[in-house]
Amino acid sequence: MEHKIDANRLPPLQTLQTFAVVAATGSFTLAAEQLNLSQSAISRQIQQLEHYFSCSLFERHTRKVVVSAQGQALLPIVESLILSFKNSFEALRAQSRTLTVRMTPTFARRWLLPRLPLLKQAHPDLSISIDTAWFIRPTFGLGDVDMVITYGNGTSPGMDVIPLLEERLTPMCAPSVAAALGSPANLHNLSQFTLLHSNVRHSDWVLWLRAEEQYNFKAFSHQVFDTHDFALTAAAAGLGVVTGDLGMAVEDLRRGDLVTPFDRVVSSGYGYFAFYPAQEDARRKVADFADWLRKACASFQD
Repeated sequence: MEHKIDANRLPPLQTLQTFAVVAATGSFTLAAEQLNLSQSAISRQIQQLEHYFSCSLFERHTRKVVVSAQGQALLPIVESLILSFKNSFEALRAQSRTLTVRMTPTFARRWLLPRLPLLKQAHPDLSISIDTAWFIRPTFGLGDVDMVITYGNGTSPGMDVIPLLEERLTPMCAPSVAAALGSPANLHNLSQFTLLHSNVRHSDWVLWLRAEEQYNFKAFSHQVFDTHDFALTAAAAGLGVVTGDLGMAVEDLRRGDLVTPFDRVVSSGYGYFAFYPAQEDARRKVADFADWLRKACASFQD
């Protein structure tokens, strides 16, 4: 039976973008890297588009794919459509100057939000839409996020990466808890308190205690949270002691909600990084915000 196309139903825009990128790269693998998708997702989208048009758009070879005759006829139409969309979106963005930035909840609440007024002063026409769904893998396609700010080691193939803040850890707690740790604070007293963690591996405390040559340290109890923000909030409420990141706790320390009872500060080797596609249109779009981020973080750590 001949496959009939519903004239009122258009193919998903993402499949058209994927088709154009595969045609340009000649590879599902390279297209997957460029679009930040899995190779299987690229394959499914091409199959979906081929089903829609009832023809093969590519000739599959061992190490590459070649655009078929039907694909060659479709390609300039798709490229023109995508260019039109991009130009229209760029015109709208030039008017509204809105960026969608995905970031961890901890970075959003503890670093960016207190500094949004400074950003507004520097760029009054720039509006940042904050997306904290950090667990969703970005595509950076039309309608998706423009930049991601994440915690990690800064590795992201195919992306421009901006180092923002180095993670520096030291025990933090409420002043009432610090008083009970002694003057100066000592590890024996620390063992009588709950240690607060932002991951199930307890890696922050393990790192700090190893620096203190404490390899068999036994705490009174442990409490795990799913974000560093929650762990810092719990520490400020007097629920225990956390190995806090100095960059994320600066406002709590300034207000006196948290104090640092021990002298040792350790670097975890991780930190916060901004990344976006290593493409000229993406670079232009985020240029002002990226420059402000870079300078704001550099001055913060000086």
